[in-house]
Formats: sequence, C-alpha cells, structure tokens
Amino acid sequence: MFSFRNILSSLILGCLLTVPVFGQNRYALFIGTNYKGNTAKIPELELCEADATFLKDKIQKKGNFKDIQVLLGKMVTRDNVKNAISALGKQVGKEDSVFLYFSGHGMTTPDPKTKNGTRNHLICYDRPHISDEELNEFLSAIKSTKTVFVLDCCYSGGISKKGKNTKGAAEIPIAQGNDGVVRQNADDYYFQDKAIISSSDDNQTSIEVGGTINHGIFTYNFGNALEKADLNNDSVVTALEAFFVAKEETVKMAKKFNHEQTPQVSGNAAGIILTGKPAPVTPPPPPPNIVINQPIVPPTPNNPSTIVVPPDPEPVPSNPTTVVIPPITETEPPVVPSVTTGDILIKTTIIKDKTYGGSASKSPYSLLEKQGKLLSSKSTPEDTIRKIKVLVDDQEYTSKITTEKSKIWGSITKMGTLVQGDIYNIRIDKLPAGVHQIEIRADNYPIYKTAAAVIPKQTTTLDTINSMDGYGAIQGRVFFKTLDNPIEKHPIYMPTVVSTNQIFKVTTDKDGYFWFTNLKPGKYEIRASFMEEMKLENAEIVVTSGEVTKVEIILNKKLSYTKTKY
Repeated sequence: MFSFRNILSSLILGCLLTVPVFGQNRYALFIGTNYKGNTAKIPELELCEADATFLKDKIQKKGNFKDIQVLLGKMVTRDNVKNAISALGKQVGKEDSVFLYFSGHGMTTPDPKTKNGTRNHLICYDRPHISDEELNEFLSAIKSTKTVFVLDCCYSGGISKKGKNTKGAAEIPIAQGNDGVVRQNADDYYFQDKAIISSSDDNQTSIEVGGTINHGIFTYNFGNALEKADLNNDSVVTALEAFFVAKEETVKMAKKFNHEQTPQVSGNAAGIILTGKPAPVTPPPPPPNIVINQPIVPPTPNNPSTIVVPPDPEPVPSNPTTVVIPPITETEPPVVPSVTTGDILIKTTIIKDKTYGGSASKSPYSLLEKQGKLLSSKSTPEDTIRKIKVLVDDQEYTSKITTEKSKIWGSITKMGTLVQGDIYNIRIDKLPAGVHQIEIRADNYPIYKTAAAVIPKQTTTLDTINSMDGYGAIQGRVFFKTLDNPIEKHPIYMPTVVSTNQIFKVTTDKDGYFWFTNLKPGKYEIRASFMEEMKLENAEIVVTSGEVTKVEIILNKKLSYTKTKY
C-alpha cells in the first residue's frame, strides 16, 4: 500500500495561494479495487475497496463536500479515472479544495528515460494501467493548488506475513549482466502544484491488518484523524493536521506488527480543509495552573529583561541548498493561544564541535590535535562550540539544548580508535497544540525549515538530517531484490572518498542502512563490495554542498556472510 514511493519521497514546494483559506468548495474522488475476477492475472487484494469506502464515509460525515465521486472494483480503469479527474477539473475553481484517494496495487517498470531508470504505475483493474507521467497529465486538468492526493499503495504482489498484508513488494528491475542497481534520490518531479500524502516512505511497504481494524493501517488512522485532529481548536481539520496525527498513530501501530512504516507528505498541503466548518473564535484565557511556553522577547532600552537571550548563530549566506520541507504558509489556519499544549523534541545531526571539518579554523594543528599527535592547546568556548537556535512560527521559545553521542556524525579516528561525535537535540515544552513551522539555524549549516505538529499531552519527535555547508553526505540502504528486504552486514566501499574523517568503507546495519558523512561536493563511485566483484548499474553518486544524497542499492546477489530480513 505505498504511494508511488519513488515519486513521493521528494518533498517539493508547491505554489502558494494568497486567497482566504475559508472561501472554498470541496470536492472528492475515491478510487479502490481488490482486483477480484480480473483477467490480467493481477494478484487479488482484500481491503482496498473497504479502505476507499471507509474514508469516503468519514469525509461525507463531517466534510461538507459539495461533490463526492467513487470508483470501485471493475470501475477502476484508466479511462474512468481520466474522465473522473477531467470532470473534476471542469467543476473546481482555483479557491476550492480537492481530495483524491487511491488504494490498490502499484508497480515499477524499467525506463531509461527517467531520472532513476524506473517508471511508476497505478495498477487498474485491468490493462492499460496509469503511469506517473500520465497521472501528472490527468491532474493538470485541476487548476486548484489546494489539491491533495492520498496514495495508499505500493508495488504489485500481495504478500501475507505474520498476520499482516503488504500490497506489494515486487522485485526491482535490474539490467541483465548487472548484480544490482543504484538509485540516487529516487524521485521524479511530478505533481509540482499538488500535495501528495503517502502511506509509507520511499523504501518501505505499507501494511493492512484484519480483526477490529480490517483496513490498511494508514487509511484507518487517517480516517479517524479526520474526526479528532483539530489540534488548534478552530473547528476544522486540515490535511496537515490529519496527516501528522495519522502519521504518529501509524508509526506506533506498525511497530506492534514488527514493521517499519512512516507516512510522508510532499508539496504544499497548507490550508486544505477536509472536515469541519470554520468559525473564528477568541480562545479563552488559560486557567492559572496551566503553563504555556511564551516567545522570548529580546530586551530593549525601554523593556529591560532578566531573560538571557542566547546569541544568534553566525549568519549563513544565501545558499541554494537551504532545506525547506514542507512549508507552512499563510493559508494554514494559525495556531492560537490555547489551554491544550504539547512538547516537541527535535533530534538533529548538527555537530556541536564547531572546528569539526575545519569550519572555525583552517590551521593544520587543529587536525593534529584531534588525532592525538599534538599537545592540546587552550581554546575559548566561542571558538569550539557551535551555536544553534530553533524558531517556531518565527518566534524563539524557551528550550533545552542537549547532546548525544553519534558514531556517524562528528566522529573521528584517534590513535586507531573511533571517537564518537556530539550532536544536538532541542526540546521545547508546553507549546500550543497545532501545526507549526520549525526553523533550525546553526553556525555553518544551511537553514532548515519543516512543518511539525504539536499534539496535546504528547511529545512529538522530529528527526532532521543536517549536513554542514560546504560538505555533503550520503544516506544509503541496501536491499536484496525487493524494497522490503534490507541486507545486514553488507560492505559498501567508496574508493575515492574525500571527507573530514576519510572513512571509505562501511557496513550496513540491521535495517540495511549505511552513511558517508562530511564529504566534499563532487562525484563518487560507490561499490557494493570490497573484495568481491559486484557490477552495479548507475554507480556514480553526486554529492552536493549542504545536502544529504539518498541512495538505494538493490542487489540480485547475496553474499554468504550477510543477512536479509526474509
């Protein structure tokens, strides 16, 4: 049940609206098929039509939608989907909201013309199916950028494991004569003015379970969120509110089935109202026993303050690598003061040691000192400790900054021993519940912006991956044939590494992940072996300053000393 994972892992900024968020009609189209009785030998599924009906009923109950269309079972054909979207395009105005949903199979096929060498398809009840390129063409008929498409599907081949089902985990195409294929930033740039919500990450499968749930777990949680996810108490549930609440519940539920599933959002989903009727109200003042975190107000000559305002990080020059995923714009209903609060823990990969990588000092003696080859010299804290701050909706709040050890970020080899680095975590308590814009600033790092939800009486954990300005990183994962079968203990070798730590050989962890960090920008060759000869397709990796390059290596050959999930 995955959502065009390769298309959707890219978090692309959509066009921003300047119209009021409340002046909208709402339209919806629900698509779901179990493929029962199809003649194309497509594996049958059990819950897709139930998923589409379940979500339609939730939307119908509180969504105040002007028009809702449904395609189920044999009705899910290429022509019917195209015609239904075209009909929507003729009805929908630029200020209206559109909700699209698909539950069924997805698959990938080889296509050398695409960025990652594969073409993604939504699988219809019978041939022909719908490619990502065709779907993008269909969606161009809808002119409203207040459009969200929820895709709960993945690759073909329903697989039943341990009481749970995944809608697909087909083998990734590998060209004849190769032992594997490398996919760098495996995403295509479609749907640029539409928001896409996917049920899982780009290298995960999504599961459906029976019993009292009897649905795909993301659809189940998203449907329930449409009724309970009014985080800021403004009488409406937006797409982002529903997404973040469903994401939290889906991650926790998947773990109960020994599965990893992390829903994703791309594009600009801000301000898309799915349920409720806007009714602006003035929030009541909090009772005296409720503590709410307040923005820090820097002291002025006319307003002296005892609050110690932390110094700002050094300004980062305008940098095209500034990370923004996804934005909160003026179209998302604002978070207002409220008696409902929650906490947020932001876990970064920002290295505390400012001198790591030569950011603060170009002296060769610094590196010798780190390697234990020179007696330590005295340095002032300002020279060595990196400043960091977090803004929430452009305001700084009282926070607690801590560090944790990392074998990956900021680590060095000293006298033959790996010395772990220190990376920052920031915790902000008692924030008003709702969807917030989070901005992270640190010395010598690109500015990082993202959206996050504060859920009442919970601690939301936000994991961010940050790479120093002037350096890049590679986050990789190795699989055996399919994207739900990671390989543990597989060696990855980069013979041409130019980095601060000169690590050129790593081994995948239990989930198939590996890292190369603090790399100088440029092109690198990646190999899926050290001693053994394994031929990889697309083995050249491009590393960009301030960015993390995501790499998937899919192998059709398994080494004897490695271990796979299945």
